[in-house]
Amino acid sequence: MASFTDKIDTVAKLHSAEMATYLTDAVIAVAFIVLIIIVANLIAWQPGAHDPSPAKRKTWFWSLGVASLFTCLAVDYLTWMRHITKAQFTSEYIMHMMIAAILCAVIYGVVTFIICKLQKKDTKLASMF
Repeated sequence: MASFTDKIDTVAKLHSAEMATYLTDAVIAVAFIVLIIIVANLIAWQPGAHDPSPAKRKTWFWSLGVASLFTCLAVDYLTWMRHITKAQFTSEYIMHMMIAAILCAVIYGVVTFIICKLQKKDTKLASMF
């Protein structure tokens, strides 16, 4: 696998960087899933009939979803794309970088949705949806 400082100037290094991009974005998705679970549990229930805490959890869910997309793009750019030295490799890598970032956000959303739906009705995580 290519390292963070290697110049990407061969097809083999490009494919290695593409694979590393997908793996990095999967790790970022898992990190954001863990982060939303922690944040959702840190938001306290508010007593009363008009509890605003579910709205806060939903806001955090969507905010972290968007943040996961931009985090993936930033990490991929800073880690791999700026090391590409051949212009013809750039467009191929950008395509893979975009796909990996979108997959990161989709994985975050789908897995978090499944986790929330598996919770009992009146729990903090279930109140996000």
